[in-house]
Amino acid sequence: MEKNCYKKIIEEVSNKLAQEFISKENNLEKRATLIDRDIADIVQEIGLKTCKQVLEKTRDEIVKKKR
Repeated sequence: MEKNCYKKIIEEVSNKLAQEFISKENNLEKRATLIDRDIADIVQEIGLKTCKQVLEKTRDEIVKKKR
């Protein structure tokens, strides 16, 4: 996997997530040392959903070729 091709989307998602956190989360100044866990949970969920979509699309393409 060449990570360079994902830099743009990583930057876009990071900026959007940061904006959402800043605009919607309360007491960030008190929770500053704890938000990394919240962000890690969100990123993990993004990863799981992305993986699911990639695997389903790949499966569908394989089934389509076999027919």
